[in-house]
Amino acid sequence: MLEAPLFLTPAFAQDGGGQAHESTQYFDWTAPSGLVARVRPLSNLADQELEAITQWLSLSTPPRGQLIWVENSDQLDALLGYESPDWFAAVTQVGMNRIIMVVDAAQSQEQLHTTLRHELVHWAMQGVGAENFTRLPAWFHEGVAEAWVDQHLLGTLSAPLGLRAYRNELPRLFEYNTGFGREPLRASEGYALSYEFVELVTRRYGQDVIAEIMAEIQRGRSVDAALFEATGLGIIDLEQEMHAELGSLSRILADLYPQFFLLVTLVLLVGFPFAMRRRRRRWERVEARWRAEELENEEALDVSVQPDDDRHPPSW
Repeated sequence: MLEAPLFLTPAFAQDGGGQAHESTQYFDWTAPSGLVARVRPLSNLADQELEAITQWLSLSTPPRGQLIWVENSDQLDALLGYESPDWFAAVTQVGMNRIIMVVDAAQSQEQLHTTLRHELVHWAMQGVGAENFTRLPAWFHEGVAEAWVDQHLLGTLSAPLGLRAYRNELPRLFEYNTGFGREPLRASEGYALSYEFVELVTRRYGQDVIAEIMAEIQRGRSVDAALFEATGLGIIDLEQEMHAELGSLSRILADLYPQFFLLVTLVLLVGFPFAMRRRRRRWERVEARWRAEELENEEALDVSVQPDDDRHPPSW
């Protein structure tokens, strides 16, 4: 683990528009004054995270940039100059030298930190060189970033991939070369596939394979050529192996298990009151039968035991 870099944080500054400004070693960051307490700890961790990422990718540290925190998607759209898809939680714009983070898009502080770590991977990948960076397919960008955070939050929104892979219904990676579109489910599936691809490569060839691929890209090779150089297989072959794994029985069962558990839980929750009602009725019937048998026994006892006759006193 890398040690946190030593730097001096300048005194808290705030402009007339209610924006706070601070700096770290690699970023000048801004945030609405009301969000400072929440985002300052994450902003101060960005340097350490960026150094760890560049070490993983074996790339030089990228140039200094802006880290801009906004409260909601409306403020994001105002900075972008267009209406962003609903699923956007952050945007990295290397050409404009900035990362924009949407605070309200995160459901927790942990998720906000994960999103920042994801965006820092995009930022670090510019170390391959400006021209090479622009040629990288979008799915490769996201797959590497998701592999680093190992949480693929957006990907969890998609339906399980196993059954779709078994039926040969999954989209191909090349469909996400230029982006993921505006529709959340399609984007989610693209993120999930991108993660699965990079996860397959790193699982089979080790974590160092990503640095090897990046080195080939830095030399001007395409992602496909870089993969072949590092693994001996190109995108098509690796993608076919990924689909075969996703469509396997073990993967299908793994995908269905959480749903099966949820279904069983729902059945138990719904059926429990009915089961208790049947149990209570059965117990009431048993009690009624016992009472009836006791009453019959008492009546039989009354008939069999007659009063003593005074004319025949008992003998002693």
